[in-house]
Amino acid sequence: MKKIVSGFCGVLLALQVTAQSNSPIATFSKKDLTMKEIVESLQRKEKLAVMYDVSAINPNAVVHLPSQKLSLDQLMKVLGDQTGLDVKLVNNSLYIKKKEQAAPVAAAQQQEKIKVSGIVKSKDDNSTVPGASITADGKVVGVSGPDGSFSVNVLKGATLEFKAIGLNPTKYQVTGAQNDVSISLSTNVTQLNSVVVTALGIKRDEKALGYAVTKMGTEDFTDAVSNNWTNSLSGKVAGVNITRSGAGPAGSNKIVLRGVNSLSGTSEALIVVDGVILNGGSGRSTGTGSGSYLDAESPTDFGNSINDLNPEDFENVTILKGPGASALYGARGANGAIIITTKNGKNYKKGLGVTVNSNAALDMINRWPDYQYEYGQGATGQDGWYSYGATEDGASTRSTSSAWGPKFDGQSYYQYDPTTRTAGTSRTPWVPYKNNRKDFFETGQTYTNTVTVEGSSEKTSSRISFTNLNNTWIVPNTGYKRTTVALSVNHKISDKLQIATKVNYANKKSDNLPSVGYNNQTIMYFIRGMVPNANIDWFRDYWVPGKEQQEQTRPFSSLLDNPFLQAYEMLNSMNRHGVVGNVSATYNFTKNFSLLVRTSLDFASESRAQQRPKGTQKFVDGMYRTQNINNRESNSDFLFRYNTKFLKDFTFDGSFGGSRMANNYDKQELRADKLRVPGDYSFSNAKNGVVAYPYLSKYAVNSVYGMGAFSYKNWLFFDFTMRNDWTSTLATPQNKDRVSFFYDSYNLAVALNEVIKMPKAINYWKVRASVATVGSGGTWPYLTAYVYDPQQAYNSGLANPANVANPFLTPEKTRSYEAGTELRMFDNRVTADVSVYRNNSTNQIIPSAPIDPASGYRGAVLNAGEIQNNGVEVALSGVIIKRNKQNPVGWKTNGTFATNRGKVISLAEGLSTHVMSSGPRGTMEARPGGYVGDLYGIGYQRNEEGKIIYENGLPKWTESPILVGNTTPRYRAGWGNEISYKQFRLNFLFDSQFGGVGYSLTHAVLAEEGKLKKTIPGRYNGIIGDGVVVNKDGSYSPNTQIVTDIQSFYSAHYNRENVEANTFKTDFIKLRELRLDYSFKPATLKALRLQRATIGLYGRDLFMITKWPAFDPEFGSLNSDNTVVAGFEVGQFPSTRTLGANLTVSF
Repeated sequence: MKKIVSGFCGVLLALQVTAQSNSPIATFSKKDLTMKEIVESLQRKEKLAVMYDVSAINPNAVVHLPSQKLSLDQLMKVLGDQTGLDVKLVNNSLYIKKKEQAAPVAAAQQQEKIKVSGIVKSKDDNSTVPGASITADGKVVGVSGPDGSFSVNVLKGATLEFKAIGLNPTKYQVTGAQNDVSISLSTNVTQLNSVVVTALGIKRDEKALGYAVTKMGTEDFTDAVSNNWTNSLSGKVAGVNITRSGAGPAGSNKIVLRGVNSLSGTSEALIVVDGVILNGGSGRSTGTGSGSYLDAESPTDFGNSINDLNPEDFENVTILKGPGASALYGARGANGAIIITTKNGKNYKKGLGVTVNSNAALDMINRWPDYQYEYGQGATGQDGWYSYGATEDGASTRSTSSAWGPKFDGQSYYQYDPTTRTAGTSRTPWVPYKNNRKDFFETGQTYTNTVTVEGSSEKTSSRISFTNLNNTWIVPNTGYKRTTVALSVNHKISDKLQIATKVNYANKKSDNLPSVGYNNQTIMYFIRGMVPNANIDWFRDYWVPGKEQQEQTRPFSSLLDNPFLQAYEMLNSMNRHGVVGNVSATYNFTKNFSLLVRTSLDFASESRAQQRPKGTQKFVDGMYRTQNINNRESNSDFLFRYNTKFLKDFTFDGSFGGSRMANNYDKQELRADKLRVPGDYSFSNAKNGVVAYPYLSKYAVNSVYGMGAFSYKNWLFFDFTMRNDWTSTLATPQNKDRVSFFYDSYNLAVALNEVIKMPKAINYWKVRASVATVGSGGTWPYLTAYVYDPQQAYNSGLANPANVANPFLTPEKTRSYEAGTELRMFDNRVTADVSVYRNNSTNQIIPSAPIDPASGYRGAVLNAGEIQNNGVEVALSGVIIKRNKQNPVGWKTNGTFATNRGKVISLAEGLSTHVMSSGPRGTMEARPGGYVGDLYGIGYQRNEEGKIIYENGLPKWTESPILVGNTTPRYRAGWGNEISYKQFRLNFLFDSQFGGVGYSLTHAVLAEEGKLKKTIPGRYNGIIGDGVVVNKDGSYSPNTQIVTDIQSFYSAHYNRENVEANTFKTDFIKLRELRLDYSFKPATLKALRLQRATIGLYGRDLFMITKWPAFDPEFGSLNSDNTVVAGFEVGQFPSTRTLGANLTVSF
């Protein structure tokens, strides 16, 4: 590694040396200009900082230029010759001042220079200001460091001027040597409009945008760092909905912006990194395509390439929420986009900058179901005795997983003897083991270390970072290691040509990730089956002595796989190498006309394996499977850009481009589901041969697109986009006419404060509106023609297709309308951003709509239905206490609120319902007039007053599914705060959701088996259900019948078939993030020869307020189609709180 870093440092230095030539070219509209016109042109067109003494120049003095194009060296000479002024170029800034007289200069040279040092801070919040330029009497003498500190040598009596982007300049008179000077720069209101990265990487002023965007910085993802960076979006972005699989340390997240707009459920936001669209294809969640509930196998969440991104490399993240914002990304932009720009090399005063960042975090389980430990193991009717095997006390009760047995009341029974591993020869005290579930789990640990080397010269910037992450999770023998390397190089070859490349490499490796869901060979299936009178330590030695690799230790139920055997022998391994990168070149034909050409790649190669020893419940003869997955998406594009000013007050910025995208997914799976020799996991050990499961998918999209943006006097903005796609997913061998579709968007923004006199309290007020259309051909290939399905019954086997193809398939369309406003008040201390929107998605592509099985097919490919999403988003922020030089305390606050409802307007003719997903029980269905996320299932029969109807003392169920609730939270809100005092900073974030429900299988099975406290009432004296009975005349009267068969009573209520009884609100309020850090003072840094040093403590998900009965109301489950499904909790892993420490040092 040392050789790699030193070699790269040499490349950096070489690039910096070779980048010192070629003076930039300045272009002017004519040859005869006033000094004022020259200065304005340099500042506006050339983006050059021009500093001058107002008293030194005549702004109306005319200068004759020999040409309209001059290098800066030539321009400086012309200006100096014709005006007699001193013109110099220093660090990309042009300085113009009077020429000094010889005598004063000589006198000045005889004066001794003195040292002045200190720190530059923001007057608004007292934060440090890095990169501020420092001039002494017009000459650049220094730049503030990353921590805001500075040190310069100047003449006594000199006037220092400090400047930084977005801040007003400040002057300081030098009277003598000083080492504790504090400079405060106030905000320049006219420069507050930030630049954001929009579709295709086009940078635009936020002021000019006609749609909502949210911009985030590095600290939003690193203050309380998560192993999956997408977790940091919660509570900070209005309108974002994250469904978490919760399926282990590499758990995948599904990100949806502004609601689900597809009947297929595929509404994830697009993730774009430095112009590269990430599809996550190689990270499809399961290795075998198994479902989470009692399937032949159990899924494992291997994560995907999106999870592998390192937030330490993020420069900024822009969230484009609607189709109007991301229309230029084509079909996949219909769901919004998250655009990540990674860091470039920074400029350091001397040599290269090195930053070391280290994190250590502990994960501890933060919540448990309300287990009961008053009654022990036993089935219904076995509450009078306990016997491990048949004894004089009665028949054996050892095998049941239920806890309807006798009360723990000081008695003794014949029980399990861990020494002999059979029944004890004498009675032992009947006691509960109250930590038997908790003691299986461990404290998770994650250690992350990052080293960054960066630097830049006038023409070149370079950066490389190396990150190592080592995780051990709460389940023993699980976790992963991840290594990431990020490289960024930008080089200006000439004034016309620039090249750039950014490459992110990630290697994620795990020897074992847990199987998930409710199924034998999953940890939570065993934890569910654990009885109160069992000690978890009895399971730790998981092989029966003398029968290793053949028979496992199972003290109680012989249907449950030992959890330690699962953790240490039933392994799911993976090794993924991923590369995300691009190479681009920009050629400036003129100052106003340029061409960008770029090629990008998202590539992943992954090896997975699953092994099961002999003697397991699902695989008595053992099992070994592998998957080798290669996924590649390449994209080549070009983009012409032209900007000009016309009719004095109008500007135009136009873009035209095209791209070709090709996606290839190849999975080769081999299975040996019976092995000959125990412990030998290889295909040569297969007992019945090896079966192949191949899968290959390819599709491509060709596109042309354009954008035009107009502005008038910098207060009225209008832009439009147009795009045409040709997608292979809509083509057929006979017909290619339908592959092309066109869509467009139109956006308007008006800065009212520029044209209407506002009250003094209002600093900025903008209104905006957007209308957009986005088309999509989907990402499922082979829906328009019949293809054979591979079969495994014999080699090279094929079967007839299961679905009716649709050669007339048409593209999906999403039409979006959005309006909003932005307001800044009270010297920009209060800001508000409000958006309202409506999205209509039509021609939904359904890959398998159910049809009559008599047709010989299971389903048909259809264009069906319309979904309408309506929503409101609000983002507020304020400075409660303004930090400045006199006040060391600062307090900033911000909040977000969002609501969305997705209504099903229609389905295809003849369809009354469409099942979007299914759980262990119940279905999520789209029905005309209903809402996306509606949950249907069996429930209670009720009278007109809503009271449960009983019969024979037990509740009655409905005969057909009813609407139980909606699984999509109606409201989401976040509230964040940052409080600072001197060098200390406290940051905390609350996050919440309300109005949604979810089905909990964990609750259902625990209640069925009598393991929750709610199943205690009535155990010995019976219970009367709260409800009514039907009288003979059809009227109702209160239920009064006592039920003594308590297990039957609670089973009638909480049996998993009763979806209504096991559906609960998923409302919560969470302390999502908390961080306290300390930044070392400049004097300390100087003594340690450091640029910056910060130490911090942080936490995530520290506590929650919720009535959810299982672990965490934020959940999803892995489905057999490789997606994360919301609404159904299926064998959920425990949720955790994270406590961590962080150290960052720059030198």
